[in-house]
Amino acid sequence: MYVSLVVKTVDVLTRKDTFMTQLNDQQGTRSSPTQPESSQGHGSNIVITYETKPGLAGLSIKNFALNLITLSIYRFWAKTDVRKHIWSCVHINGEPLEYTGRGLELFLGALVVLLIFLPIVFLIQWLQMAGHIEFLIAVQGAFTLLFFMLIGMAIYRARRYRLSRTVWRGVRGALVGSSLKYSLLYFGSVLLSAITLGWSNPAMNLQLQEQITKDMRFGETPFGFKGKAGPLYGSYAIAWFVSLGIIVILAIIGGFAIVGRSQNIVAQVEGAGDNPKLVITMILGVYGALFLLALVFAIIWSFYTAYEMAKFASYTYFDNATFRFNATGPSLIMLWVVNIFIVIISLGIATPFTVQRTIRYFIDRLDVDGWVNIGQIQQSQARIDPRGEGLLDAFDIDGI
Repeated sequence: MYVSLVVKTVDVLTRKDTFMTQLNDQQGTRSSPTQPESSQGHGSNIVITYETKPGLAGLSIKNFALNLITLSIYRFWAKTDVRKHIWSCVHINGEPLEYTGRGLELFLGALVVLLIFLPIVFLIQWLQMAGHIEFLIAVQGAFTLLFFMLIGMAIYRARRYRLSRTVWRGVRGALVGSSLKYSLLYFGSVLLSAITLGWSNPAMNLQLQEQITKDMRFGETPFGFKGKAGPLYGSYAIAWFVSLGIIVILAIIGGFAIVGRSQNIVAQVEGAGDNPKLVITMILGVYGALFLLALVFAIIWSFYTAYEMAKFASYTYFDNATFRFNATGPSLIMLWVVNIFIVIISLGIATPFTVQRTIRYFIDRLDVDGWVNIGQIQQSQARIDPRGEGLLDAFDIDGI
């Protein structure tokens, strides 16, 4: 996995759950906008469209200004306002989705997580100042382990929160499974990926997607998921060996360059302390090289990512409807590149437009076969968590 991809927008490469969350939270289909709702037996066709409406630009400017004034505390309310706008642009059979979440819920969720982790941070700082190296290493190790074990829980609970706040025709979504079970499976997939050099990823990603999809509900009607990991391995092998080839080539080129200029490199490093410009140049060179390398890997793996998302969509069903997701590597690359460009050029002010572009990307490429018996869908009886996505906000691994 390539976790250090510099830009949050490229995060979908290593954290495919972040993009699949956007797909499943907006489950629907894309048909002709002019096609009326029709019946097939006791069910109905589903027509899903994204109807852009004005106001997002003004909302982006307002949120940016209030975040500056409040030292980013307003971001919880800003995120909520953006979601309400974008959710209302998604129309299913001509009727918009409604997002009922509140900024205060997100704030309280983050506050709870802060109160839990803050004592651990203070303990680490105290051990460092007191010079208790052995205890410091032990506490830092335990804290790091806890961090990785909770990533899956953060993803799961965030999807649960969003589904419970997503309403269509008065019926809300739900996620009814165990976040602890999902978190342990996620942590196990990370460990297995390290042991197998990534070759377990297709199978484990399938297991993760199957668990979270089968836990999803719209009202009381469950989603289903059935498929095998075998078809994923051909595309995965291509991306894996191409990546390995690039690493080997760069290692050989770098080795020859170091051997040929070893004396100059040593002299430059030794004299770097007396030359601040040289230090800055070397740092920028290292970060620039890492960024380019991450960008190359992002482009390579985007083809597999698109294929995996398409397969997962085809394995998903709801009532008598099955799904097809028409994602391609080039379209995914273009989505990321334009999103990154928007964030950089606008200095982050236009970030809500990248969220809108991402949601619309999935809606425009999602098709449905079959039908859904809408009239028999009953309201969800699942408990509603009063707090928001505290863990996900604390880990800063999400852009929606």
